[in-house]
Amino acid sequence: MAHAATLGALTDELVEVITSTSGQLDPERFNVLRESSLRKLRQHNFLSTNQFDVQDKLNGFEEHFRVVNKDGLADALRERLDALPQVSSKWTPEILHLLLLLEDQPVKNSKLADLRLFKQRDENPEPPLRWEDIAKEEGWDQDGNLWKTVKFDSYSSEEEYLESASDLSSNAEVTSASTVEGQYQKSPSDFLVESQDEEHLEQVRVTQLWRNASPSKEPTGRSHKIALSEFQIIREVLFMLNGLENTLFDGQSVLSLQFQLKHTSWELYKALLGSFGEAGRQLSLLREFIKQPQNIPLLQVFREAVEERLGSFNREISDLQARYVDIQQDVIISLARVLDDVKPHLEPLLSLSDIIQQLQRSKYPRPFYYLELLFEAAELAQVGGNDAVYRFIATLFFECFHIYLRSIRLWMEAGELINDDKAFFITSSTSQVPLAQVWSNQFTLRKTTDGALYVPRFLRPATSKILTTGKSVVVLKLLGKYQSSNAQNTPDSPIGVNKDLISAHGIFAPFSEVFNNVFDTWMESKHHAASTTLRRTLFDSCSLWSVLDALQQVYLMSNGAQADLFAFAIFNNLDLLNSNWHDRFNLTAVAQETFGTITNAHRLVVTVATDNLTDDVKNIRRSVRKGLPLVRILYRLSWPIRIILSDESLAQYEAVFTFLLQLRRATYVLHKYRLVSDNTAGAPNTSSDQATYYGLRTKLLWFCNTFRSYLNTLVLEPLSAELRHNLEQTEDIAAMEALHSAYTKQIISEVCLGTKLDPIRECILDMFDLAIRLQDARQLESEREQEEEQELSRLSVMSSPLKQSRRYMGSGEEEDETFLLDQDKTSMMQDKERPFAEVLHDIRADIDRHLKFICSGLRGVARASGDSAAGKWDILAEMFEAGVRDRR
Repeated sequence: MAHAATLGALTDELVEVITSTSGQLDPERFNVLRESSLRKLRQHNFLSTNQFDVQDKLNGFEEHFRVVNKDGLADALRERLDALPQVSSKWTPEILHLLLLLEDQPVKNSKLADLRLFKQRDENPEPPLRWEDIAKEEGWDQDGNLWKTVKFDSYSSEEEYLESASDLSSNAEVTSASTVEGQYQKSPSDFLVESQDEEHLEQVRVTQLWRNASPSKEPTGRSHKIALSEFQIIREVLFMLNGLENTLFDGQSVLSLQFQLKHTSWELYKALLGSFGEAGRQLSLLREFIKQPQNIPLLQVFREAVEERLGSFNREISDLQARYVDIQQDVIISLARVLDDVKPHLEPLLSLSDIIQQLQRSKYPRPFYYLELLFEAAELAQVGGNDAVYRFIATLFFECFHIYLRSIRLWMEAGELINDDKAFFITSSTSQVPLAQVWSNQFTLRKTTDGALYVPRFLRPATSKILTTGKSVVVLKLLGKYQSSNAQNTPDSPIGVNKDLISAHGIFAPFSEVFNNVFDTWMESKHHAASTTLRRTLFDSCSLWSVLDALQQVYLMSNGAQADLFAFAIFNNLDLLNSNWHDRFNLTAVAQETFGTITNAHRLVVTVATDNLTDDVKNIRRSVRKGLPLVRILYRLSWPIRIILSDESLAQYEAVFTFLLQLRRATYVLHKYRLVSDNTAGAPNTSSDQATYYGLRTKLLWFCNTFRSYLNTLVLEPLSAELRHNLEQTEDIAAMEALHSAYTKQIISEVCLGTKLDPIRECILDMFDLAIRLQDARQLESEREQEEEQELSRLSVMSSPLKQSRRYMGSGEEEDETFLLDQDKTSMMQDKERPFAEVLHDIRADIDRHLKFICSGLRGVARASGDSAAGKWDILAEMFEAGVRDRR
């Protein structure tokens, strides 16, 4: 009754202070508040304050004061803590706990001078004592030797002196600032703990005697097991699962063989405790893992996540222990029940322990290797129908993947790489590369020593798209077209790839598909924005369409009139035996004038590799192999266009250009020379040699025109139209580059310039050379006829004053045909001594042999090859076979 009365009086006072009301002012409201407060105070179920936690916090403040160099405050706090047991009561922990709850940054706000406020002031304060007064009183104020440098002897050192001086100054500060007159020295008695309940302490000692008991032995020498109650074993098991020292299990969670459960067989006891021991062993692996320091952020977040889950498990074990320590209702003591209660919390951790073991068994694990293991474990758990483990592992995976996603997000949104990020699969070149090579050489995919991609397996399908998106952003920045997004500055990922993904999609949706769909959706949004902007910039600002048209006109000779003007200028000077036919300035001027209608025609440059020019102009004139392959036409492109047009593609353009130039050379020779006379004494020349000549000329013209028709109508024009159509449908720059690269490779293959058709290409070039040889032979025969019939004309031609001219002739300029005859005569010596009919016979045999080889070779390669150009080769062979059938 006394307690109830005291509680009621205190409650009345509490209600009056807090609500500012009383029974006289508002009795009804006062009674309601009083009764509700009393009810809560009587029925409260809060535990009493933990005095050890309070003591630890106070000791922590003392340590903190010393760390921040406030030793005076620390000493004052220590002094009062030591004096507190002399005046403490049972409410002391609650009072101190309340003060701790009310504290406001004591380390920052506490001042040693504030302690003086608690000191009682004297009514008649005496003058303050000063060091100056003491010095005068003692007489050492005039002692000059006092401040001289101290001479140390062999029994002391400077360090000892400085240390003692520091101690004295510190003690002086504490003494002057605190209310303590002398420094307090602890004695061993201060560390004694007085037990206030000897009876319960003795009970605890009795219950723990089994830990040091020795097993009894039978007369035969066999030892008996120490019998333990189930309650004792449960306590030891829970200690072991919490990673604490215990008697039943050693540090490796191996069961001790000295003990046995009462009323239970040894086999059952061993099996039951063995399952707990195995769980403890795997938990110890997790605890050892979280003790290892990690320097890589990706591994640091994994260690932190494991530590958090171990802490959650420890709290579950603590709650389980509370059932047996603070018993609120009847509890059944059962190891089997404990195993059932612990199993749902143990199973996910055991699965995680298996992952840690796989990670540790790997000799050289990659930083993201555990992400692959988590991903696979989540898939296996879902397939196995273990929903708890699936949610646990999947959630852990997303927490850790979020850190890896930061590198991907920074790269795809800003085109930037984190410095010294060894876990990311994209690396940047250490040296500065030209702008034209930024796309191809600046950023590359990191690979292992065996050539595999250095990327998690579940991200490999998206690797190329991630790389392309970041490179697109980098190029946009260089072009000044990049618009930053505020989303990249937020620390959290805006996509649904997070730990809530499983809850959103449920446990029945396949984990890999859920992840891939959500990640691809986010990645596609970033990829589409960057790629669309860069495509539009290349087409609009960089005039990609105009550049492609210019390449087709220059290299593929899509405009035949322009191509003939440029080619004929070269052929004219070769036929004139102009030793300066390869002058790059003249060739460049002709090219810029000829292709003046294309975009940026001033960027055209024509060169001839004179270092490889070993033959003189006479030999070059007789073959398409010796001089024309050295002619290179260069169309200088802006660096953004070079992203699409690689060096390999431009080299293939040049190869096609050379081949078309050789074809035009053969056609030009067959059409160019006009015979001085094809009649004798005004009558038509109907000799068999002339008929054979015209038959062979027709055959070669048919061959060249057929081949040109094949190239223009079946290869170059269709492929160029297909390229334009496909470029409009591409989604990013990488696809455009791959498409154009495939386009040039397809042209090389279908034009018969591939490695598979090397013999056939050489045979085609032999046909071109035969056209030049045929015309040279006919030129010699014409000269011989003229010498016989017009001796005076021949002498006139030989003495022509224009013989030594070496002016570079344009393609539209005409030369006197007698001058051409004179110039050509010295370059036709190979067939000069042979009869015209014999030369024609050899040429006809070579034409028939080459034509048959070309047809059979194209047919054979088309049948044996799976190349997409095989159909075109078959068509070309059929076109050439028409000439073979005519011959038959």
